[in-house]
Amino acid sequence: MLSPKEVLKNLTEENNLLYEKVEIKISDTKLDTTRIKDYPLMSGKEILLRANFKGCYGDAFTDKPVEFKGTIKELLDKGNRAEIIATLNAVMRYLGLVDRTVHCTGDEPEKCAKEFVKYLKELKPKKIGIIGFQPAFVKEIVNAFGSENVIVSDLNPENVGKIKYGAKIIHGKYNEDLIKNSDVVLATGSTIANGTFKDIWELAKKYNKRIIFYGTTIAGMAKILGVERFCKLGK
Repeated sequence: MLSPKEVLKNLTEENNLLYEKVEIKISDTKLDTTRIKDYPLMSGKEILLRANFKGCYGDAFTDKPVEFKGTIKELLDKGNRAEIIATLNAVMRYLGLVDRTVHCTGDEPEKCAKEFVKYLKELKPKKIGIIGFQPAFVKEIVNAFGSENVIVSDLNPENVGKIKYGAKIIHGKYNEDLIKNSDVVLATGSTIANGTFKDIWELAKKYNKRIIFYGTTIAGMAKILGVERFCKLGK
């Protein structure tokens, strides 16, 4: 599997963009916390980086606040994984290869969750696994399918072992059990930024499970790798 860094290097070399400038800032994306108060983004557990490449934007979640301004070549030499992924999303957006690379705002995660439930109902799964605690999704999916049919995993120790919206949150180290015991697996696109994507993807293939990655972080790599992505209201 090509790494995001290799993909960005190849794409920018092929399109003569290696010495073009990119700027990465921390996004101040605001989500509506009227009904859902535990979005990781709003509690400071996650940070959203936004890359600006020639007026095209790309996002990536991280837990490390960093900013960058320079050429893509300089970024490839010293940038971290999340910076590279945000830039890859912006560059692929600029090249017309992907869309919905910018995170939704306000109450749109809740609207997206309702759309996701509609989509899942067409698939008729009995058991659904969710990798990465996305509260709007967990709430809506538990309401639609029942808490006994939803398994959720997360890496944040503050969530592990808790009951959230009726679903028990298990540790991400048990993802193999989650995948094995689910008919459909939904995984946060942030897995591509935190280094867990490859293991999760390979486990889904091992157990022949349909896996759907959601969100903006994985926009570019989902296209490159040919994995299914759901992101209804990204910009």
